[in-house]
Amino acid sequence: MKFDSLISILEKQLTLYMSLYQLAVKKVDMIKTNDISSLNQIMKEEQKHITAISALENERIKDLQKLFPKRETVPTISSCIEVAESEQKPILEDLFRQLTNILQKIKEQNDLNQELIKQSLQFVNYSLNLFQPRTNAMNYGPKAEDKSTNAAGVRSLFNSQV
Repeated sequence: MKFDSLISILEKQLTLYMSLYQLAVKKVDMIKTNDISSLNQIMKEEQKHITAISALENERIKDLQKLFPKRETVPTISSCIEVAESEQKPILEDLFRQLTNILQKIKEQNDLNQELIKQSLQFVNYSLNLFQPRTNAMNYGPKAEDKSTNAAGVRSLFNSQV
């Protein structure tokens, strides 16, 4: 069976995934330096990549449905490798290996970025708590009404009167 169009689609997807990985690596520095504007730009680029990858995925599914019209489910790359001709089999195997590796790298990089963002948020919350510590009542009995707290019971960062 000939898989020329599938190979072409997979090569395009691999290129996009590699570029997406590079963007994920760049995000680490942006998160560390708290460069929000650059981070937003990278996220917009990532969104463009994801849109293009989704379009290629839809194209890949349509192509496989044409090649395997009697199958109810879309065949995997592994099942295509099994029925591929001898000259295309190593190409498909190599693409499968590369796609698997780059997707694993992207997952690991995104996990790292998520952890860095989580730590940044924890630091921001810690810093805010230093500026506005919670006050505890130092007496017995019902709570005295504190005018510096809002309806949620959180002390306001700024003392203001309306």
